[in-house]
Amino acid sequence: MPRKKAQQYCTLPFWKRCTILLAGPFMNLFWVFLVFILIYSVMGLDLQNTQTGRNVPITPGLLGKAIAMGFKYLGMVVSAIAALFNPATAAQTVSQSTSVVGIAVMSKSALDAGFLNFLFFTAIISASLGLMNMLPIPPLDGGRFVVEIFQKVSRKVVSLRALGYMSTVGIVLFTGFFLVMVNQDVQRFIFGNWS
Repeated sequence: MPRKKAQQYCTLPFWKRCTILLAGPFMNLFWVFLVFILIYSVMGLDLQNTQTGRNVPITPGLLGKAIAMGFKYLGMVVSAIAALFNPATAAQTVSQSTSVVGIAVMSKSALDAGFLNFLFFTAIISASLGLMNMLPIPPLDGGRFVVEIFQKVSRKVVSLRALGYMSTVGIVLFTGFFLVMVNQDVQRFIFGNWS
């Protein structure tokens, strides 16, 4: 019995708890850079420009270019996430976002376009998941990480009740986003408009 208790999350040292919380987002972002390195510096790819409908060739280049493109793309995702929480741009950002319904449709299209296109698509989804998961809102890993930092700095323990309230607010917020996006995706599916 004591051995099981020693393996519980709350009994682990601070650094181990933080490592556990950051491991998932880290692997998401690691996958982005791995795919960008593979495509931008090893294999190359023809990507379709969604605005013009034309194929844009990506020719293999230097490793530094691949890493720079990875950071550039992550910067774009960070900007989109920030726009989601800005009252002036939130509605437009939500209207341009998609739920699991849209992701399923787009993943089939990406797979139909070839393995490398699908690989690139997985990097795009992984970037969004990794960065969204780092938002400082419980119950996301980023929110739990902020709680861990707060407890370490203040030397106060956040009660389970307070953590539960914060998590409920986060769940309600993301459930609202999810329902709006699912509704949009169903309408796009019915009217055949995935632009």
